[in-house]
Amino acid sequence: MLSSPLAANISSISAVLTSSHVTFNPAGIAPVFDGNGKMSYIAPGAGNPARGESDSEKRYRALIRATADLVYRMNPDWTRMWQLDGKGFLGDAADAHHFWLDEYIPAEERERVHQAIAAAIRNKRVFELEHGVRLRDGTLGRVFSRAVPMLDADGEIYEWIGAASDVTVRQAAERKYRTLFNSIDEGFCIIDVPFDAHGRPYDYRFCEVNPSFETHSGLRDAAGKTIRELNPAHEQHWFSIYGDVQRTGQAVRFEHGSDSLERYFDVYAFRLEDGGQPKVAVLFKDISEAKRVTRQVRESEERAIAAARRAEQARRHLEALLQAAPVGIVMSDRNGGVVLTNAEHNRLWGGRPPQPGSVAEFAEWTGWWADESVRHGQRLEAEDWPTARALRGEFVRGATVQIASFGQPPVHHTLLLSGAPVYDEGNQVIGAVVVQMDITDRVKAEAALREADRKKDEFLAMLAHELRNPLAPISAAADLLAMARIDAGMIRRTSAIISRQVRHMAGLVDDLLDVSRVTRGLVNLKVEQLDLKQIVGEAMEQVRPLLESRRHNTILRTSPEPAAVSGDRTRLVQVLTNLLTNAAKYTPEGGHITVTTEVRDDAVQVHVVDNGIGIAPELIPHVFELFTQAQRTSDRSQGGLGIGLALVKRLIELQGGQVTAHSGGLGRGSRFTISLPHPRDAGGAAAQPPQPSPCTSASLKILIVDDNHDAAQMLAMYLEALGHTVSVEHSAHAALARAAAERPQVCLLDIGLPEMDGNQLARRLSQQPQTQDAVLVAISGYGQEHDRAAARDAGFRQYFVKPVDVDQLSAFLAQVALRQTG
Repeated sequence: MLSSPLAANISSISAVLTSSHVTFNPAGIAPVFDGNGKMSYIAPGAGNPARGESDSEKRYRALIRATADLVYRMNPDWTRMWQLDGKGFLGDAADAHHFWLDEYIPAEERERVHQAIAAAIRNKRVFELEHGVRLRDGTLGRVFSRAVPMLDADGEIYEWIGAASDVTVRQAAERKYRTLFNSIDEGFCIIDVPFDAHGRPYDYRFCEVNPSFETHSGLRDAAGKTIRELNPAHEQHWFSIYGDVQRTGQAVRFEHGSDSLERYFDVYAFRLEDGGQPKVAVLFKDISEAKRVTRQVRESEERAIAAARRAEQARRHLEALLQAAPVGIVMSDRNGGVVLTNAEHNRLWGGRPPQPGSVAEFAEWTGWWADESVRHGQRLEAEDWPTARALRGEFVRGATVQIASFGQPPVHHTLLLSGAPVYDEGNQVIGAVVVQMDITDRVKAEAALREADRKKDEFLAMLAHELRNPLAPISAAADLLAMARIDAGMIRRTSAIISRQVRHMAGLVDDLLDVSRVTRGLVNLKVEQLDLKQIVGEAMEQVRPLLESRRHNTILRTSPEPAAVSGDRTRLVQVLTNLLTNAAKYTPEGGHITVTTEVRDDAVQVHVVDNGIGIAPELIPHVFELFTQAQRTSDRSQGGLGIGLALVKRLIELQGGQVTAHSGGLGRGSRFTISLPHPRDAGGAAAQPPQPSPCTSASLKILIVDDNHDAAQMLAMYLEALGHTVSVEHSAHAALARAAAERPQVCLLDIGLPEMDGNQLARRLSQQPQTQDAVLVAISGYGQEHDRAAARDAGFRQYFVKPVDVDQLSAFLAQVALRQTG
């Protein structure tokens, strides 16, 4: 409680007057102070001059009148009040008053007042007490009373001088403050911030806290304690903020979190004075939940924004996917109105096709069923399109349709259409999605495969027919030779038939092998400078028997200058022979065939023209494809496998040329033209065809090794007829032993032997001393280049493909015999 102003004034009168160089000591008294500097009582002192007393008395009374406090005098034991100046709020008492306690002090306060008075009298110390009083108007009030004992020379109390302050208003204000202090919902506290020697705040003490303090701070029993005691990990920034407020008086409003208290606060801090000492009042509120909600709202907003961004990104990805999809996509609303299409759809339908607004508008779209069903070729109605069907709740899978685009000119595509309805949460159809896959190329490929399969079947049938044709006379000839009575002339004719049919069959096999090698790029060309007129002459010579047998009128026209080209002689002869053979076969007997050689600036051309059966217009684009032939009668009179023109085209292209076909139609003949580059610097004589080597009848010792007994035996009989000595073995191991014993000069080895193939056998024979000088000749049904290369590596000197051309074999053996005898 604050001290009475009057008591303070009394204790300082002597000092005031002394400082004015006027000595005054009323009634010869002097104040006595305790160890804390507080006045305990007033003791008698030395007397002062009369003038001084008069002036001091005047000043004393003036001071009493000037103070706002009421002043009273009491006898030593407080049983009588001598004087009371009530200052308007208590009743005045000028004379001695014996019943002052009953008049001024409420009954409920009297005991407490008596106890305080008794203690002051007993201790001869200042009386101090705040207590209730009955005011002048009869109401109750509060005063703070302070009385000082007056002591005589013996130290006994002879009088008390007191003063009282009206604290009724202050008490009411304090009650209001306390009521407000205790009733506010926010936390409130008054703190004192200490500073270290360097002026840095390091803690703060809670002087007062309101009831809501604990709720908002989480700190219990905080009054009188420091924050470090309650929360040792409290953050330094709180000390700095409150220290600045206490030091500068600058109020602050802020929001801040405390990790150690695990809370977030809204704070208003300001400075107040308490007994002349600055402190900090803090009004605060725990906003952790609000912050959490705000954070959750913010996070929810951020998640919503992120979700929206992801959705937008997904939409863009979907849009990009739709536009990049290799199938046409159409999305429609519940009425059939198109709401979205992609790039492939627009391409299929001609760039910018119309966008139907309803199912009925699909009637403008042109499409025909292409599913090979009974409705194949029928036009689609508006209700037939997948969009309409999907809007009816139908799932459409794999409807094949041919369409005509809206572009000019319209483009036809074959599409595989699928569609599905789109449902809402109530399972109601709200739209449709249709996917269109362009299968035009696939349909064409399937048609091509079917055509190829048909051609394959036809080819196999032709191959069977072509192989059976020569087998029939061969079989008949074999039966004839088995008869007992047959003369030499009949044997020669029979042998000629067999040889001719065998050559025909070998030619068929060679054509098959050639087309296989050519189409796989395995043909090695021996390119040289040639005169194409000589090539034409050689081809004419080879085909002459066929031309004459069919009584064709053949005309050859050549240019006067050399027809120089670069190419492979054998292959070019093969090409022209094939064209001439076709002309002879497909021209009725007695027809006309003209062969013309023409030299131009950059090319040499050969035209083969006939007046035969011609070529149908639809067959012209495919005439150079494998297995392509015109319609034939069942007698297959012209023969052939349908691979000759394909071989011609590839061989000419490999040599830098081209071949074309032309016909006026069926029955109007045909013209085939080959064109080869003409070297500008061509000059001199073209290479001459090789001349056949002379044969000799010198005898050789020959070993034949073949697991085919009939083939080995027939070849042995033929070679023995030529005068050679021949041995036959059917296995590799037996051949090794036989060769070591008989030392043959020539070994004819089949490559496809069991257990040990011909190449392995050749190496073994080359390693044996008895046969290391023998000439090794391969006889095989394998005729590919890699087969020949493997045979050369094994040590073979020559390679013959079955059926063996006996003329070539005889010539080779004659050369071997000539070298060995020479």
